Amino acid sequence: MGSKISKLPKAGLRPMKNLNVEARAHRLLDQEKPQPAPQYPTTKEEIARVQKLHPEIVKQQQTKDVRLDDFLKQVRVESHDPVLKTSEGDRTEALPDSSQTSSTIRQVTSGDTLDVRKVTEGKMTVHQILEVLIRHKKDPEEWTAEKVSQEFSLELEHARGLLTYFKTFEIKAFGQIPEEIRKQINPGTKAAP
Repeated sequence: MGSKISKLPKAGLRPMKNLNVEARAHRLLDQEKPQPAPQYPTTKEEIARVQKLHPEIVKQQQTKDVRLDDFLKQVRVESHDPVLKTSEGDRTEALPDSSQTSSTIRQVTSGDTLDVRKVTEGKMTVHQILEVLIRHKKDPEEWTAEKVSQEFSLELEHARGLLTYFKTFEIKAFGQIPEEIRKQINPGTKAAP
C-alpha cells in the first residue's frame, strides 16, 4: 500500500513533464549558439600566416590519423595494488606513521575510551598539554620552558610558546559558590569569608 502511495505523485507529474516536449526542444535548438572568445589580433595574424604557408598542416589536423588511432586502441593499462609483506608474520597492531617515537608510552583514559599508545617525538597529546599547563600554573619555578622541552622532547621555542599562549579555562563566578563545587573546580582553595 505504501509503495502505491509513493508512486502517486510521480505518476501525476509525468504528464506535466512530457507536456510540449517537442516544442521546448525546438525552442532550445533555435537559440543562438555561444560565441567563442575573441582572439587577439596577433593570434589571428599568426593563424592566417600558418594557413597560407602550410595548408597541409591544417588539413592534417582536421583529418583522423588511422595509425595513431590504432596505437591508442592497442594501449591497455592494468593496475594492481602491491601486496604488503611483513617478515614477522601477521600483525594485529598497525605500524606507526613515523619511526621516531618518544621513549614514554602513555595510556590516556579519562571517561571516554581515548587510548593513546605512542606519541611522536616533538608532539604532545591534549592530555599532556593540560598536564603541563596545570603543573606550570601550580609551580612556575620548577616547570619552566626548559624543563618542559626536556621532558617532552620539544624545541625550547615551542615550549615557551606553549606556556605563554595556551591557557586553560577559567571559571569566574559572581557571588558565593558552594564549598563542594569550589573543591571540584579548584581542589586547593578555600571558600572566601
